[in-house]
Amino acid sequence: MDFRKEIEFHAPMSEVFALFCDSDFRERVAAEAGAESWEIDLAPTGDDGVIATMITRRSAEELPAAARKIIGKQLTINQVETWTSPVGGTLEVTIPGAPGHIKGTVALAERDGLTVQTVTADIKVRVPLVGKQFEKLIGQILGNILKLQGRIANEDLAD
Repeated sequence: MDFRKEIEFHAPMSEVFALFCDSDFRERVAAEAGAESWEIDLAPTGDDGVIATMITRRSAEELPAAARKIIGKQLTINQVETWTSPVGGTLEVTIPGAPGHIKGTVALAERDGLTVQTVTADIKVRVPLVGKQFEKLIGQILGNILKLQGRIANEDLAD
């Protein structure tokens, strides 16, 4: 399933990227997204980029029964953003136990006095009969997390 989401930030791109490289910001997003535990690793690269690895865990109670049968009682999300520069990079998300993945790109651009983050991805779930339903559910979850990240970032950037 194709996924695309744009989030607007009311700050220059350099400030938005700096926030994306801040572990306190990433932890706040994880907590407000309902994660019960998380691990955040931000590894700068030599070319102004960063590899941001986030592993979050939460109860799978709110997921449909069919999804819980596949992933179990706990939902673990492994997300890796490889920013090759402050303007963009790649995104990969996996859920241990789930037969699928999210692979795509992340980009920042300044437009009309705002910074716009664009996330495009391909969501694949290889489960007969219900795979497309799971792809849609994962797309909704990813969209909600990005929206939450945008709200928190704009709050932090306004301070």
